[in-house]
Amino acid sequence: MDKPELPIRTFIPTHVGDARQNWYKTNKKPMLDRLDASIKAPENFSISDIKAFIADIEKLIEKSRNIAVYFGVETEGKQDIVLLFGGIKRWSNLPSTYYLLNKEGGLEEISAEKGNTLRNNYQNSIQPVLETSTGDGDIETEYVFFEKDIIEEILGEIRFQEGKKRIDGLKVQLVSYANKEAEGGFFRNRDAPKYLERLSVMFTYTKDGRDTNFEDIDRVRYEETLKKQEKDKSGLNTGRPVPPPPPRGDIK
Repeated sequence: MDKPELPIRTFIPTHVGDARQNWYKTNKKPMLDRLDASIKAPENFSISDIKAFIADIEKLIEKSRNIAVYFGVETEGKQDIVLLFGGIKRWSNLPSTYYLLNKEGGLEEISAEKGNTLRNNYQNSIQPVLETSTGDGDIETEYVFFEKDIIEEILGEIRFQEGKKRIDGLKVQLVSYANKEAEGGFFRNRDAPKYLERLSVMFTYTKDGRDTNFEDIDRVRYEETLKKQEKDKSGLNTGRPVPPPPPRGDIK
């Protein structure tokens, strides 16, 4: 298998990913857990079949170019959050079809009507609760927008590592950008962060049912990516929280 280009635009170093996971767990999840004591807000969602997941997302890319990961809620007023994947040509479009990440770890096609209901439940009951936890002047994230080249880079690296038998599963982690002090300290050669204390998602690896990471499964490629990131000032792009709209160059 040929090596894809280094994932310099999308790779998140372990310490940054851990910090963003922790920010969600300590600053957002407790707010959600108080809504209903019988339900624990999720921290992540499992993907059991990597090949099937890639195939489904590539269908959406082929049809619509860009990908959005939407937050939904099964029961309005409760924190039973679900994730929906949709293909969109522009950030403001509504998908014609949604894929629900189900409890078995697979993508299940659902109707646009059902998908919109799940999204509305989130927007009406969860998004307002989390608005007080944001730090960039915008309301809480409605969905995460992935440009075509960004999601393709993520999928390419997943496919490569799965083909090498280094991973056999994925997780979609619920994360939050940290505050300005923390985000600004992750890299000395980065500009001030644009998104602060906002809900997002991050793809991580599993092997034999256990969490693993880029550093552990492919040390050489990991170090090459870090060096390239430092030189090009790239990286940390795991999709753009909406609102606000993505920059104009990203909405074609």
